[in-house]
Amino acid sequence: MGTLMLLRTSLGGHEYVPPADAAWSWKNICKVKEMMKDGYSDGQWIADTKGYFIRSRYEWLRMQQPKQDWVPLVWSKWNIPKHTIIAWIIMNNGLDVKEKLCKIGYCTDDRCLICDSDTETQEHLFFNCRYSQKIMQQMELWCGFSLQTNMNMGIMPPKVCLKQKVQYLVVIACYYQVWTQRNSARMNQVLIRPEKVSEHIIEEVRSRIRRKLNEPVSRTNKIWLTKWGIL
Repeated sequence: MGTLMLLRTSLGGHEYVPPADAAWSWKNICKVKEMMKDGYSDGQWIADTKGYFIRSRYEWLRMQQPKQDWVPLVWSKWNIPKHTIIAWIIMNNGLDVKEKLCKIGYCTDDRCLICDSDTETQEHLFFNCRYSQKIMQQMELWCGFSLQTNMNMGIMPPKVCLKQKVQYLVVIACYYQVWTQRNSARMNQVLIRPEKVSEHIIEEVRSRIRRKLNEPVSRTNKIWLTKWGIL
């Protein structure tokens, strides 16, 4: 029996509110009920008359959320999986930067762990920190296009060419490495020079592209792939 049906039969309907002293786990179950009750009526799931299936409930819940234009860019199969996870957290504003940690009382100093010149927010860390800017500049020199125009993860073009896929691969790799170095500064008091980080990103990008190139490329693509030391 689904959570909604259980709550309805045992507590007398959808209007039940857990008491203030209820267990944390029970309060969270009730939160699920609140999120999903609009899709449930008279003992039956509105969108599916065939019974209770977790997949159909998930699909209904997913459709209630606004569609994010950056999703196809972040979850592109060209991106390195561990980089994708960090990029997804970033796009959901979920990183534990010091600005957040200070607000919950975890620390009292909100200065950037890398440059110590401003409050450590996601915006500062990836766009305004001198360290990350240096990495971006060096990567732009290597790849020959502006990373700044891609950093905000805009709307996915109708047809994404190989070069665009690689551009987002580079952007997300930069995100990952900046966050990695930030954590190294926090946990180990060690910070690798931007030049070395850029070299590491280049090797990761080259390796990933070689693995994903499973079909012939155009003459135009061969030119810049050769320039990047991939072919």
